[in-house]
Amino acid sequence: MITGLDRYKNKWHIASDTSIKAGLDAIEQALAELGNPHKNQNFIHIAGTNGKGSTAAFIAAILMQHGKTVGNFFSPAIEDVHDQIQIDREPVNEEDFDAAFEQLSKILTPLTDFELLTAAAYLVFNRRKPDFTIIEAGMGGRFDSTNVIDPLISVIPSISLEHTNFLGSTIAEIAWHKAGIIKKGKPVAIGDLPEEAEKVISTIAKDMSSEILKSKDLYEGPLKLKGQHQKANASLAWVATEKILKNQFKEQMAIKGLSQAAISYRFEEVFPDVIFDGAHNEASVEALIETVREIYPDRAIHVVMGLLKDKDHEAILRKLETVSDHFTFLDFENERALPAKILFSKSSSKIKTILNHYDILPVSSKNEVTIVTGSLYLLAILRKRNYSMFEHYRPD
Repeated sequence: MITGLDRYKNKWHIASDTSIKAGLDAIEQALAELGNPHKNQNFIHIAGTNGKGSTAAFIAAILMQHGKTVGNFFSPAIEDVHDQIQIDREPVNEEDFDAAFEQLSKILTPLTDFELLTAAAYLVFNRRKPDFTIIEAGMGGRFDSTNVIDPLISVIPSISLEHTNFLGSTIAEIAWHKAGIIKKGKPVAIGDLPEEAEKVISTIAKDMSSEILKSKDLYEGPLKLKGQHQKANASLAWVATEKILKNQFKEQMAIKGLSQAAISYRFEEVFPDVIFDGAHNEASVEALIETVREIYPDRAIHVVMGLLKDKDHEAILRKLETVSDHFTFLDFENERALPAKILFSKSSSKIKTILNHYDILPVSSKNEVTIVTGSLYLLAILRKRNYSMFEHYRPD
């Protein structure tokens, strides 16, 4: 479900399939009907399990600090579909969407929802013509509908087990999917990957005559985004952007850009002692836990959470229970949402409850830090419903 997409589908009388279908045939055929709007653009392609959005934000911030205009295609939406296509970190407007969907209404090739949105993104970027465009893969990489571009560089921040029903049950299989974004003769920048993943990447990069770039040290400058994993993402963004800009790259501009980069729901303090973090798989939960221990070593933690059905909820609970024994579980409006009663029944927490409304964020009056985590769809709902509480708060 892509929030807000139906509005444009209905307006322009477009039918598309809500299912996930791997493969590039349909998107390539549709783009050909549209005149191949994805050609002759300066793309950066990002695939990986975690860190895609943050790394994209860091790269965009560095490029913008160098005076470049930057397009971004994100997945999934934060508030609605407009978030997913941005120019200079601002959602594109209805005029851009209407222009794209008017063209899409005339094609004959049937598409899935994500393929439709991907095609719309390429149309918008072709219309707005940013200097650089950062494309985030939706799932996997090799057969993801974004993988029709010839990027200046490919970027893979991390690889861990995810979407195993689509991508395979081993790190090596998942790495093969991610490595599908590597293009002939174009460099690939990689984060700190598991040994078996790096082996797969190295083999494919060699076959593609693609130079592998690795960040050697963690970036230690000031960052709004908290946690060691964000220092790693910033380091990777530095390496990738330095390769793209070549002799135009200025270290002080990169430092300033990285210091200003921000992205919603990445250990974001939305209110005093209330943190929103979209950790939704084991690897991202581990990063969240590490950051909690780093930032709040002596504080009690209250976890508020909801997840989608396809996540390993028991493994996620076990990890979060290492930093908290106080949990609140939420049902939320999404057809893929895991019922809160299942989380409640599987939780080993000493203090646990289920909340079936969002109008008052369940913040404890005790000396606790509230970590709201799990599905980005849940976080978006909570932000919207509690907007008056959050709107004037700006952390130092």
